[in-house]
Amino acid sequence: MSRESGYGSPNINRNDIKGAENEENWMAEFLLNSPGPVLRIGSEGTVLYANKAGESLLEALKIQVGEKAPAEILKTAQRVAVRNIFEQTELKAGKKTYSIVFTPLLACKSVIMSAFEITSCKQTEEKLLLRKREYEVLSQISGLSLKVPDFQSLLDQALPLVAATLGIEYCCVLKLLPDGNFIFETGTGWKPENTGRIIKKDLASRAGYTVLSDCPVLLEKLDKKNSFRAMGLEESLSIISGISLLLGSIEKPYGMLTAHSTKKEKFTEEDTRFLNAVAIILSFTIQRNKVEDTLRDKVYFLETLLDTIPTPVYYKDRKGYYQGCNELFARMIFGSSKEKVTGHTIDELFEAIPLELSEFYTSMDRQLFQKGGSQVYETKVLCSDGLKRDFIFNKVAYKSFCGTMEGLLGVMLDITGRKKTEEKLQKSEERYRLIAEQTGQIIYDIDLKNGRVEWAGAVTELTGYSSKEIENLDFYDWLEHIHPEDYENVQQSLKNCWNTGDKFSEEFRFKRKDGGYLCVKNKGVCLRDEEDCICRALGVMVDVTAIKQSSIKLRESEELYRSFLQNFKGISFKLNRNFDLLLLEGALDEITGYTEEEFISGRIKFFNLIVPEDRPLLDMIQSKLIYSPALSPSPNSIMEYDYRLRRKDGSIRWVHELIHNVCSTSGETAFIQGYAYDITPRKIAEETLKKAEKIGMREIHHRIKNNLQIVSSLLSLQADKFKDKEVIEAFRESEKRIVSMSIIHEELYKSKDAASVDFAAYLKKLTVEILHSYRVGNEEIKLVLEVDSTLLGVDTAIPLGIIINELFSNSLKYAFPKGMEGKIRISLSRNEAECEKTGEATEKKFPELSSGFTLVYSDNGARFPEEVDFKNSKTLGLQLVNALVEQINGTIELERGNKTKYTIRFEDKR
Repeated sequence: MSRESGYGSPNINRNDIKGAENEENWMAEFLLNSPGPVLRIGSEGTVLYANKAGESLLEALKIQVGEKAPAEILKTAQRVAVRNIFEQTELKAGKKTYSIVFTPLLACKSVIMSAFEITSCKQTEEKLLLRKREYEVLSQISGLSLKVPDFQSLLDQALPLVAATLGIEYCCVLKLLPDGNFIFETGTGWKPENTGRIIKKDLASRAGYTVLSDCPVLLEKLDKKNSFRAMGLEESLSIISGISLLLGSIEKPYGMLTAHSTKKEKFTEEDTRFLNAVAIILSFTIQRNKVEDTLRDKVYFLETLLDTIPTPVYYKDRKGYYQGCNELFARMIFGSSKEKVTGHTIDELFEAIPLELSEFYTSMDRQLFQKGGSQVYETKVLCSDGLKRDFIFNKVAYKSFCGTMEGLLGVMLDITGRKKTEEKLQKSEERYRLIAEQTGQIIYDIDLKNGRVEWAGAVTELTGYSSKEIENLDFYDWLEHIHPEDYENVQQSLKNCWNTGDKFSEEFRFKRKDGGYLCVKNKGVCLRDEEDCICRALGVMVDVTAIKQSSIKLRESEELYRSFLQNFKGISFKLNRNFDLLLLEGALDEITGYTEEEFISGRIKFFNLIVPEDRPLLDMIQSKLIYSPALSPSPNSIMEYDYRLRRKDGSIRWVHELIHNVCSTSGETAFIQGYAYDITPRKIAEETLKKAEKIGMREIHHRIKNNLQIVSSLLSLQADKFKDKEVIEAFRESEKRIVSMSIIHEELYKSKDAASVDFAAYLKKLTVEILHSYRVGNEEIKLVLEVDSTLLGVDTAIPLGIIINELFSNSLKYAFPKGMEGKIRISLSRNEAECEKTGEATEKKFPELSSGFTLVYSDNGARFPEEVDFKNSKTLGLQLVNALVEQINGTIELERGNKTKYTIRFEDKR
C-alpha cells in the first residue's frame, strides 16, 4: 500500500510521509474517543466500524459491529450512498433520541453515520408544544365561557378538550349539594347514566374528593373497590391515578373538577397547573353567572317596579334616545309598548308633537345636562289620545361610576285632575263662605307658627265684632274667649289632635264682644308641613245655643217622663210598622227581669218573652194593623188586652197592654206606641176566687171515691163466687181499674186545687197498690219512679193512671215469670222550649206541645213478642191503652229489644 501511495518516489519527502501517518493516527484517535456515536456502514448495510460512543448506540439498537444495521438506518444509508448526498434524520433508540448525519464515502463505498444525542432538546420541545396546546385550550375555554349561554353547555364542550389535552380518559364536575353530598353534574368518558347520580359525602371523602382545600388533591394508589364501586362508578375500576380541584372558593364552594387516567401513573406539575387554570376559568364563570343572574333579577325587579309605579317613568341618554321606561309611559304618551319606545327619540316616536313643546323639552334637558342635579317644572304634554294634560316633571341627571354624565331619569306626575279639583275647590270655597255667612257659621284658618287667624262667615252676627276688629284677634286671643270652665277640655282636645293628627270636635262657650256667651260646636282638622309638624288648624264654629237650651229642656222632660214611668211601674214602648222596637223604657227590670240595654242591643226580644199560648193574640193584632187594614180598628184607635210574660227567673207575670195605632194623613199606620203594666196581683185574686168556687168540689170527689171503693169491694166478692179463671181474672182487672180511679179522687179530695192532682203522689200509691195485689215483693221486682211533683188536671190524670195500671199489670204478669228479678222504670218530664228556659231571643219556632209532657215506661223483662201489633192488639188491656192515649190527644211509641219501652207524649189542658 505504501508503494501504491508513492513512498519510493524520488519527489516525495520522507518527512512528509511521516507527517501524513501522524495525521491519520490523530484522526482515528479522535473518532474513537468522540462523545458522539460514529458508525461506518458498508454498501450492503453491514456495520463496519463503531467508536466507543457508537457501541452504546449499537447496544440500544441490539446489534453489533459486523451485523446488519436496522431497517430504518439501512434505507437511509443506501439512499445516501446511491445519491452521494448528505442527509440528516432523527433516530429514537431506547429512551434516547439522536440527530443522525449520513455522509457518503465514495472511495470506500460506505457511509459514515455520525449521531448527536438530542433527548433533552426533544423533551423541551414536547413540553413547549404541550404548553402551547394547553394555552390554546385555555383560550378556547375562556372564549366558550363568554359565548355559551349556560354553564352546563360550557362543561359539555370544555371537559372533552381538557381530557384530550392531558391525554386522559375521564374528566367530570361534581357539584356540592347543601347537605354536603355531591351530584355528578356532567363529564366525559363516564357513562351517561352517571349524570345526576348522588354521591354521599363520606364515600366521596374516601375517594379523595374534598372542598376543604384550595390546592389540587392528587389521587394515587386508589382503593378502587372501596371508593369508585361504592359510589356506583363501575367503569372506573381500571383507573390508576387522578386529581381533583376545588371549583369556587372554600367559603363558597361550587364543587370539584376531577380528572382520572388509566395510563398515567402520575399527574405532573404542568398538568396540575393546567387543570388549576381550567378550574379558575370555570370558577370565574360560575361567579360571573351568579352575578349576571343577580343583575338580571335586579333588572327584572326594577322593570317590574317601574311598571307598578302609577305614573309615567322614563330614562334616556345624552343624545335623547330612550333607554327604558314603564308601560304606562309608553302607552299614555306614545300609545305603544316600552319595547318599541326603547332606542328611539321623542321626535321619531311622535311626529305630531307641537314645535313649541319639542323645543321646550329639548331646552330643559339641555339645561339639566349642563348643570346636573335635579329639575322640577310643570308643563303640558300632548298624550297619545290627542289630549293635552298637565304634568309635573321630576328629572334628575345620572352619572356612571367614572363620574361621566350618562343621561337623565324622569318621573311625570299627571296633575290634570288636581288642576280641575283646585278650580272646583276655589269655587266651592267661595260657595261655602257664602253659605257660612247665611247659616250662622264662623270659619277660621289658624297659622300655628305665628298665631295669626283668618276669619270668614257670620263673624259679626255671632260675636258682635266687626270684620276689622276680628282680624286683630290671633290664636291666643281666641283661646282667651273660651269660657274658663271649658278652657281645659278645649286645650286637651287640641293637644290630642296635634299629637295624633286626628280631627278635633268639641263644644264650648265662646265670649261675645258684649261679654255674653254663646254655645258653639267647634269642628276642625290640623294640617302638617313637609317636616311632619302641625302648622295649621282649619275649622268651623257653629252656634248651637238654641239647640243646647232645647236639649236641656228635653232632657229635663225626659227625666220627668222616666220618673213617671218608674213610679207608674209600667213599660212604655214605640214600634214601627213592622213591629220593630224603636223605644222601650220604664220598669223593665221589675216586670221582665231584664235591663233596658239587653232589649236595645237586640240580645233579648220582648216578643219572645210572651208565653206561647198568648202569642196568637199578638199575631192577630199585628195582622189586623199591618196586613189587613179592612179588619183593623179605626185610625189612631187604642186597643187593650192581657197576656203573660216569662221573666228571666222563669216566673210568670200577667200584664195589661194598651196600643195606640198612630196613622199618617193617608190613614196608614205610621208607628205604634203604648204602655204595659203588671196585673199579676189582680190575676192571682181572680184565680183565688175561682178556686174558692171549686172548694165545694172536694166533698163530691170524696163521695165518688167512697162509691168507687164500694164497687171495687162488690166486684171482689162477686169474683169469689166464680170458679172460671178467665172470669175471675176479668173481675180482678176491672177491680184494679176502679181502684186507680178511686185513688185519683182521693188525691183530688186532699189537694188544695180540686181540679188538679199531684201525679207523683198518685203514682206512688197506684204502683204500691198494684204490687200488693199481685203479691210481688220489692226483693224480686225493683221499681224506679222518676217523677217530680207535677200537677195534672183530672181529665188527664184518670186516663193516664189507667194506662200505667194496664202497662204495670202487663209487665208483672208476662214480663217477669215467677221468681225472676227485674227492673221497671217510670219517668214523667215536662217539654219546655229553649227560650222558656232562658228568656233569650231565638229564631227557632216553638213546638206545638210547648207545655206538654213525656211519660216513659220501661221494663227489662221478657221481650215483647215481635208478631204482636200493639196498636191493633186483640187484648183488652192494650186496646184500652191506645184508646186512652187517643183520649188525651197524645201519641204512643213502642221500642222492642233487650227492654220494652213505651214513650207517651201528651198535653195537659186544664
